[in-house]
Order: sequence, then structure tokens, then C-alpha cells
Amino acid sequence: MTLNVNLREVLVQAIKDYDYPRVTFDFKSKVEQRHGSMRDVERVIRTDLTSGNPDAVKDGLSNVLYWGFYTRGGIRDFRVTEFRKGVTEKKLDEARHLFKNLKETGVIQIKNLHLPQFSGLSFVSKARMFLDPSRYVTLDLSLMRLRDARVVTIFREIKQYKTQIPITGHNELCYERWCELCRKLVHDSFRDGKVLAVDIERGIFHLVKTGRIDLAADILSSV
Repeated sequence: MTLNVNLREVLVQAIKDYDYPRVTFDFKSKVEQRHGSMRDVERVIRTDLTSGNPDAVKDGLSNVLYWGFYTRGGIRDFRVTEFRKGVTEKKLDEARHLFKNLKETGVIQIKNLHLPQFSGLSFVSKARMFLDPSRYVTLDLSLMRLRDARVVTIFREIKQYKTQIPITGHNELCYERWCELCRKLVHDSFRDGKVLAVDIERGIFHLVKTGRIDLAADILSSV
């Protein structure tokens, strides 16, 4: 079902207004990189994750954390450092193989790598998103505020701990449905090829971030 004109305009503007920092870190030169668009961020991280080179995969996963924790300063640096100190060559080799061959949703498969700092759905879904932002999106803890919206959305079904969304069979199915919902919005209402599933998620994220939870839920429930 195509979004009505008003809801589509709200979502289009929210996608444009999404303002999360467009940054990665060059771990070789030890310099932060600022990018002109999220497409550039996606390209840099995806290239590393799918390179087949364990050292590049290490940098790609580090940048998932660096980008995802960017607004949290010291926590960002701690998480990245702990990951880089704790991840083993064996784990990076397993990740390299999985990322080159992952065909399905795969968040349980990524969790089962037991990579440091990648245990909950928030950051595992970020890694999945960067592998293929045209089909997969992030399920960030901030989006769980949609459970409080006046209309029911998929977020009412997701099981949540206080500070983490656990990765379970049930939550993987919910995550897949969330991805499918974003893909359907692209298919039904954005046919120019410029909007990806992840852009829908980012627009919804921006609406939630700016307090328009009911409006975001109205968009989701209209699909």
C-alpha cells in the first residue's frame, strides 16, 4: 500500500533531516574521516567488511562501533579499544568467511561468532545493515520507544532487556519483519532507486529522536 501524500512527505523530510555524524576512523593513519554522505560511510565500512582480508574486517567492525557510539564520546573509544584488543585472528577469519557468504538475515550467525562488543541486536544489526543497506536496517534501542506509540507496530513484539535487545530466534524473526517493512515502504512509495531500506529506518529513527513517535508509528502501521 502506497503511503498517503502527507505521510510520505513527512517521511521524505525525516530522511533528509537525518543528521547522525557521517564519520569513520582510519586506523592506519589514526585520523578521523568525515564523509559527505551516509552512502560514503556505508561504502567505506562495507568495503572493509566484505574485503576478505581479516585486518580490513577488523577495521570495518571497529568502525561499526566507532560510528554507532560516536555521540557517546568516551564510551565510543572504550568500546572500540576493547574490541580491537579482544578480537582474535581466528574470530576475524570466521567473520571474514561469514561476511563474504552471508545470504540470509543472519543476526544469530553473527552473534555466534562471539565477537567482543557484538552481543546484542543493536550492534549486530548495524553490522548486518552495513553489509547490505538496500535490504537490511538497524534495530537500535532508541527505536524501542515506538512501543509507547498509540498504534501497534512490530516493536510491541520485540523482547527487550533494560539496556539491550537480546538476539533470540523470536527477535531475529521480528528483526526480519522490520527489515521487510522498510523494504516494502521503498517498493511501494519510493521507486526512483535513490531510497534504500536503511533510509526508511533512518527517517523513522529521526522522527523518534525528535519526539514524533506517534507519527512514526502511523507511517509504519499504514504499510
